[in-house]
Amino acid sequence: MAMVSRTRDILEGLVKDGSFKWLSKRRSAFEEEIEEMGRSPSGGKNWLPELSPPANVVVYRCSKILGLSMCQLRENFDAEASDLLKHKSNFARNFLEYCCFMALAQSIQVTGYLDDNKFRRLTFDMMVAWEFPEAAGEPFPHMDDDATVGIEAFSRIAPAVPVIANVVVSDKIFEVLAASPNNRLHFSAYDKFLVRLERY
Repeated sequence: MAMVSRTRDILEGLVKDGSFKWLSKRRSAFEEEIEEMGRSPSGGKNWLPELSPPANVVVYRCSKILGLSMCQLRENFDAEASDLLKHKSNFARNFLEYCCFMALAQSIQVTGYLDDNKFRRLTFDMMVAWEFPEAAGEPFPHMDDDATVGIEAFSRIAPAVPVIANVVVSDKIFEVLAASPNNRLHFSAYDKFLVRLERY
């Protein structure tokens, strides 16, 4: 009886510490990034309580692109943005946009950026986060291959990369790409579009 109890304790310990994660379904890149954020040397400084998990992950990626910590990005935003943009009711989305636009401005300076899977995924995840920027907002989707975005998010983020869209035609591009009953854009359609753009 003691042996059974001891074996159960060992197995429970292994399950708790995640040793059997490989048995369960594959974790998404989103879940892995949240875990990476927690393990990094700056730990808790990689999480802004005002932001939703998708927004925190996107801001973290932007901070890596810009070579700044999330705290430094926040300090820069606080120093550069007007009081209206920093107001609590608008902070999450405005800060997210600030980080996204700064990172995109730097990323598009690299030759062949559309050919980079991580860049394409980042721009889409920016749109997902844009729809759910606040921690206290609506339930948010995981940023995985099943995530979709609406026209407002696409029209706000995509024009930051001029080769993808501009403010004049972004809604038309979205309508073509999101030709689905729910009028939402799937990553697979967006990704194919960017791959084809790179070829031309």
